[in-house]
Amino acid sequence: MKTPGLPFDPYEQFLLRNHAQRVLFHAGPMRTGRPRGEIAAWLCRHAGQLGIAAPLPDTDRLNEKPSEEDDRMWSAFIAALAEGIGQEPVPPVSDLQRRIDWISEALGLEEIESDLLGLSVRVVMSRELETLVRAIDGSGYGGEVKYAGLALLTGHSVGEVNAALLPSGFLRRMGLVRGYRGEARASDTVLRVACLASTDPERLRQMVIGAPRPSSLGWDDFGYLGADADLARRLLAGALDTGSMGLNLLLHGRPGTGKTEFAAVLAESIGARAIFVGEADNQAGEPSRNDRIAAFALTRALSVKGERSILVVDEAEDIFVGVDDEDGKSRVGSKVFMNRFVECAQTPTLWITNHPDRLGAAVLRRMAMAVHFPLPGKTARRRIVERAAARHQFALETDWMEGLVSIDVAPATMDNALRVAKLAEGRPGDIEVAAHSVQRLLSPEPRRPKSETQAFDPGLSAADHDLSGLADRIASSGELAFSLCLYGQSGTGKSAYARYLASRLGLDVLEVRASDLLSKWVGATEQRIAEVCQRAADQRVMLILDEADSLLRNRAGARASWEVTQVNEMLTWMENHPLPFACTTNLMETLDPAVLRRFLFKVRFMPMRADQAEAAFERIFGMRAPAALSGVSPLTPADFSVALRKARLLAEKSADALFDLLRQEVAIKPGAAKVRIGF
Repeated sequence: MKTPGLPFDPYEQFLLRNHAQRVLFHAGPMRTGRPRGEIAAWLCRHAGQLGIAAPLPDTDRLNEKPSEEDDRMWSAFIAALAEGIGQEPVPPVSDLQRRIDWISEALGLEEIESDLLGLSVRVVMSRELETLVRAIDGSGYGGEVKYAGLALLTGHSVGEVNAALLPSGFLRRMGLVRGYRGEARASDTVLRVACLASTDPERLRQMVIGAPRPSSLGWDDFGYLGADADLARRLLAGALDTGSMGLNLLLHGRPGTGKTEFAAVLAESIGARAIFVGEADNQAGEPSRNDRIAAFALTRALSVKGERSILVVDEAEDIFVGVDDEDGKSRVGSKVFMNRFVECAQTPTLWITNHPDRLGAAVLRRMAMAVHFPLPGKTARRRIVERAAARHQFALETDWMEGLVSIDVAPATMDNALRVAKLAEGRPGDIEVAAHSVQRLLSPEPRRPKSETQAFDPGLSAADHDLSGLADRIASSGELAFSLCLYGQSGTGKSAYARYLASRLGLDVLEVRASDLLSKWVGATEQRIAEVCQRAADQRVMLILDEADSLLRNRAGARASWEVTQVNEMLTWMENHPLPFACTTNLMETLDPAVLRRFLFKVRFMPMRADQAEAAFERIFGMRAPAALSGVSPLTPADFSVALRKARLLAEKSADALFDLLRQEVAIKPGAAKVRIGF
């Protein structure tokens, strides 16, 4: 950041001579005689840069008792310095001063604010000025200057400087200058602008705002956001068309769910430019809170007069965290200021956060609307995987694609997993490994292994309803707010039918077990119920709750309050859930009566009929069923799936062997009929 040659610019050299004169004649006036040691040493080293030809004592003699000759030399030097400054005309302003003037004009700074800002910038950029500040009062290290030094060097009174640098003052409120324990330093945002290689106002404006950020996604990729995305687009378009002020939108959700990409796509969809604010400091490092506020203030001022644009502040919690803290000692910044900071924006602003609770209630109330980003459903994930695979030039076959879209991870996680597999020259299985390795960090709950399932055939499952006819009538109704209780023996196809029904409705599925929701902590189960129901609603998917009896037991036999409250929580969501909801259970009789009343459909699943078992044998094993199969009971579709897996593992292909595998599955069931094998 240091620019040793800066003072050799005529204007900067003029300012340096003015600073030196103020130090000599206003810091304990010394018109004659020898300056004190540090200042004397500085003058000796920089006489040439000050443009003074008068001779000075050797620096080696500064610590000695001054002679009469030394006193005469100092007096002549000081007189020459005073005379030269008083007589010379002011040179044309330097490029640095033009940039400081541009910042001051853009932000409407007063004269003293502009002077303090310019001096604080120069202390960082000029070794000569930094060492002069150090000679005055020992500050200057790291660009920090004591308020008294700022007053001396700018010519303003200490009282005026203190007032201008109050925490409530514009310079510090907007993060342009940092103040701490009576010392001030220019923010990195200001320094970044001061170091730009241009003085043209429009060029500076473009350099501060930055180049447009293209998006690799399209509007259709965010179709799963539904009405929220459509309203956000129409709202922003209306604000830009009418010049409405103070419009703020919040984008929130888990990391990697596409909030930043959506901001870029949203701007493109309404013919606007998304300006991402305060993402790096002047050295491309991590910006501080003050730096980000300064970047936002400057960018907002510049964008008002510019083209059709919206501001985007990512990781917004970094700016607001601590502002709403009730404990004054731990509060960061002014709550009132930050509230006004949000509501006075002249350019529509998108605030992005993973933690909306950290923004504080006062800020959240000032949002025109909030768009929540859940993990996308299967349909949306398919489009995301296809785009990511094309971007990384990774060829995916159809069966590989089906496996990947079933992985419930954030879009950014999947994109990175595809990149990993491409770099590793690996197989599609590597994508799943990489994706889940990151997802475990974001969601530490254990991942249930995927199981091999057969496509559901309603003709092979027995129930007290016509399963195919029920699916037809529900699908043709167009109604989605309904619930089902699917009960009966294990393996009869309850969960498979729920998935089949979802496919008939064109919906993805969110399937959870009661054990996924149960927690040992009081209140945590209710929270998980609410979260999974809200997630199903946000993603517009069909929720399937397996093992519902573990969660929805009859409250009459409850021994603890939490056994009641978790049922109450589920009842509340069942009454208001806008999408299909299915529970499966093997223990229908244990469910709470209030829960049962709220199920629109109650479907009992039973073991397969003899004709269904015969059809399943022929369809699954590809051969005619033996006659003795009619005597094996109770058989379920799950028994055929298990037998098929065993047959593949053991390389069994004969009808006798396959029949025996089925018989073994039935034999271990309670109440199974004893069957003598024969043909």
